[in-house]
Amino acid sequence: MKLSRLACCCAFVLTGTVWAGTVQADNPFDELDSEVTAVYSSAQTEQEEYLQFVLAYMNEYENWRSQYLREYDAYRAQIIEKWGDGLVSEPLVTVDYSRDQKTRTVVDLERNEAIVAVLVEPNMLPEQAEKAVKQAAKTVMGESGSTLASVVESPKVLESGSVVMVEVNYSNVTETAAKKVIQAQTRTQLQEIEKESEALVAQLGATVSTDLIDTPVVASAIEKKKVQLQQQEQLRIKKLEKTYQIVRQQAAKQPPKTVMEYRIKLPANGIGKRAAKYVGFAEQESQRFDIPAALVMAIMHSESSFNPKAKSPIPAYGLMQIVPTTAGRDVNVRIRRKDEPMSPAELYVADVNVETGTAYLNILDKSYLKAITNDESRLYCTIAAYNTGAGNVAKAFNPDGSRKIYKAAKIINSMTPQQVYDKLMADLPYDETKHYLKKVSTRIRLYEKHSA
Repeated sequence: MKLSRLACCCAFVLTGTVWAGTVQADNPFDELDSEVTAVYSSAQTEQEEYLQFVLAYMNEYENWRSQYLREYDAYRAQIIEKWGDGLVSEPLVTVDYSRDQKTRTVVDLERNEAIVAVLVEPNMLPEQAEKAVKQAAKTVMGESGSTLASVVESPKVLESGSVVMVEVNYSNVTETAAKKVIQAQTRTQLQEIEKESEALVAQLGATVSTDLIDTPVVASAIEKKKVQLQQQEQLRIKKLEKTYQIVRQQAAKQPPKTVMEYRIKLPANGIGKRAAKYVGFAEQESQRFDIPAALVMAIMHSESSFNPKAKSPIPAYGLMQIVPTTAGRDVNVRIRRKDEPMSPAELYVADVNVETGTAYLNILDKSYLKAITNDESRLYCTIAAYNTGAGNVAKAFNPDGSRKIYKAAKIINSMTPQQVYDKLMADLPYDETKHYLKKVSTRIRLYEKHSA
C-alpha cells in the first residue's frame, strides 16, 4: 500500500464535507439540531476514517516484522536446544553460528574479546576438543566477511588465546535472559511504530488538516499497536518457556554437555583503527547533509562500535543501526524518492549505511525538530530522537504528555541548552534513550578533538 495512493484517498476523505439534506420543519430549532448532528457525525466519521487510514499505514510492514520475529524465535529455539541458551547478536556483540550450529563465534566489542566455542562430542578427549576449537577459530578467521576476521588484523592474534572447558548442566538453564530480549524487542518496536506514525504525519502535512493530525487519532492508533505488541510478547514468552521446559526435561535424562571455548583478547587499539576506516564517509555525508561529522562518528561508535555487520534483535543493521521500515523508509521517501523500506543487504554496505544514517539525522534536525531555535538544544533533541523518535522527545517537555513537537518547541526555546539536556535526562520515557544521549554527547566531544 503506497503512501501516494493512500494520501490521495485520505485527501478525498478528509477534505470532503458531508452535509445532510435540508430539513423541512416548522420548528427552526429542529432544523438547527439536525444540522449540528450532521456536522458532528461528519467530524466523527472523518476521525474514524483517518484512524483506519493511520492503522492501514502502520500495518503496511506489520507482516514484515511478524515474519522476522517468527523466524527469529524459531532460529533461537534451535540454538537453545543445542547450547542451553539463546545467545544472539546485539549491536556491540556479534554472535555467529556455523551451518550445523555446533560452532559459535562471539565478538564482544565492549569487552574487547572474542570467543570461539565448539560443542564437545561425547567421548571426545580434552586434547581432541582443544584441537577442534583451535581449528574452528582458524576456519572462522578464513571465512570471507566474518566479524572475527574484520576485527583481528593478523592470524597471529589467535596464538595468544586461551582454552577453557565449560560444563553446562542443561537441566538448570533458565529463560530469564532470553525473556529479557523479547521484552526489549517489544519496547524498541513500540518506539519504531511511534516513528512510523511521525513519518506519516510529516508526509501528510500538506494533505491532512493540522487540527485532525493533532487530535488523539494517531495516539489511538499507537495505543492499539501497543496492545497488539504486548499480546504478541506474551505469546512469544509462553513459547519460549515451553522450549526451555522441553530442554530441561531432556537434559534430566542425559549427562551434562561440555563446551570448549577459545578466548581471544582483541587488540587494544582496535576501535581507533576501525573508526579510521569510516571517517571519510562521515565527512563526505556531513558536507552533503549539513550534519556535524563528529555527531555521525559518535553515533557509529555508540550504535555498532564501527562494526559494519552489526545487527540487533529489533532488527537494525550496520554501522548506524538503521531499521529498514522506519529510518530506512523515511530516507528512501524523502531523499531517494521511493516509498519502500531498505533491505538488510543494502544496510550492510558501509557507505550506504552512513549515507542513510546521516540523511536521517538531517530529517530530524531540519524537518521534525526545526522549530527548536538553539543549535545546541536541537542537537540534544536530535540525538534522543535518533534513538526514540521526535514524539517521545516532545513528551519529555509537554506537561500533558502529548507528542506534539511544535508545542514542545515553545517550551524548549525558553530554556538554556543545559536545561534542555537535564530535562531530557530526567523525563525521557525510556532509560535506554537517556543512556544513549549521555554516551553520544560525550563521544561527540571526543571526535571534535580528533578533528580539530
